[in-house]
Amino acid sequence: MISPEKNLEIHIQDLIERVKKDPNVDLESVKKAIELGKEAHKGQFRKTGNFYFIHPVRVAIKAIDYNLDTNTIISSLLHDVIEDTVGKDAKEKIGREIESIFGENVSQLVNALTKVKENRNLTLYKIIQLGAVDFRVILIKLLDRLDNLSDLKYLPRAKQRRICQETTAVYCEIAQGLGLIEIEEQLKDLVFKHLYSFSYKRIARNLKQFYDERHIAIHQIVQKLQQHIPPHLLLSIKPRYLTPQTYLFDRHEIVKILNSISIQTTDAPSCYQVLGAIHTNFRSVPLNIYDYISNPKANGWRGLSTKVIVNGEQIKINIVTEDFHKKNRKGVLALIHEGIYRSENYREFLQLYLDLASDNTRIEDVLRFSKTKTIQTMTPAGDVIELRYGSTILDFAFMVHTELGLKSAGGIIDNVRYPRNKILEDGMVVKVIKSDSIITERDWIKDVVMPKSRREILKYVNMKQAGKLAQNPKPGI
Repeated sequence: MISPEKNLEIHIQDLIERVKKDPNVDLESVKKAIELGKEAHKGQFRKTGNFYFIHPVRVAIKAIDYNLDTNTIISSLLHDVIEDTVGKDAKEKIGREIESIFGENVSQLVNALTKVKENRNLTLYKIIQLGAVDFRVILIKLLDRLDNLSDLKYLPRAKQRRICQETTAVYCEIAQGLGLIEIEEQLKDLVFKHLYSFSYKRIARNLKQFYDERHIAIHQIVQKLQQHIPPHLLLSIKPRYLTPQTYLFDRHEIVKILNSISIQTTDAPSCYQVLGAIHTNFRSVPLNIYDYISNPKANGWRGLSTKVIVNGEQIKINIVTEDFHKKNRKGVLALIHEGIYRSENYREFLQLYLDLASDNTRIEDVLRFSKTKTIQTMTPAGDVIELRYGSTILDFAFMVHTELGLKSAGGIIDNVRYPRNKILEDGMVVKVIKSDSIITERDWIKDVVMPKSRREILKYVNMKQAGKLAQNPKPGI
């Protein structure tokens, strides 16, 4: 059995070797952070019996695996230092030391990740609020939660359940919304294993049985598709199988093993050529063709999606380039690395979780928001507004701008005027009609499905009842 000292040194050396391979990371600064973290956590142990500092080191290893910058890796190493330092004076001293050695940016990241021990909701609120400004705060927290879940079995059962429920309700959904598919899948898999271990094993066995029964037929479907795609366009064609974590909160009878088929091609124009080849040779399923190349999903996913009939079965197909595939797995991280990430793109999404943390939003709204089918609509200027299935013109207006929703009198679609409760469909171009004489009422809630719309309606009505609104508020545009 490896001693705690040896185990920690193995992990530290692993981190150092990974950093050495990345020329964009300052190795000496990382080494300074390691020494500071070791000293700060000296004598502290995890429930596993390992030194506590092994946890921040593992989080930093995950950060380097995502090609993150020096400050993010240092902040990962130090994210628990202030929290676990005893005494107010000592906390302030080490906080000043972090800023002196590593700069203001690292200091801000570490402070953002320091728990407010007397209030779990306030901790979550702080992380998401600051994460909307600097995404790295949320990413480190997701990696932190991922590593903590790996040691969950050493905690009391009640605490395990609380952590798992918070993970699925908040952190898994944030990961999904930001397009961090790998992190989301790992979080759900660990939660399922710990929270419902018997169900996890049963579903894993059933999926294995389905695979044994169906893999030959699926291979034949892949071959048939491959025969009708010009070889010069095809880089790879792979079936994507369902995994146990898919059924974390969906206990319907397992009737299939194939999730989708992923086709990789050379470039974006080739994606359309592959789509044309498939639709020429196989019947497509109506209303299941989506172009996420010209209109990427809100979480950054790009590619073409369709459903066709192959050998009598409906098969979902995603067509992507090799570059799209890599970036689709990393969501907002890909945008950060390309230098085109803007935090305002995600503020509306993160606002939902800010309200959850401050008890202003029902958790049911969050889960419903994340599970329903999405549609893409557009403003007359061509801006894509992603909504949930069943959304109305009123939802659309609120997603464009809160004040536009509060003053919405309906909308125009294809030169036809509709009331604000008109349910929208994929691809609709909507011009919202605004009227300053409109007064927002509580019963508008029945005309919306988006959590933001519901939140803003209730917020306005409650403020009006409390007399906190100006007599003649001037709406924004």
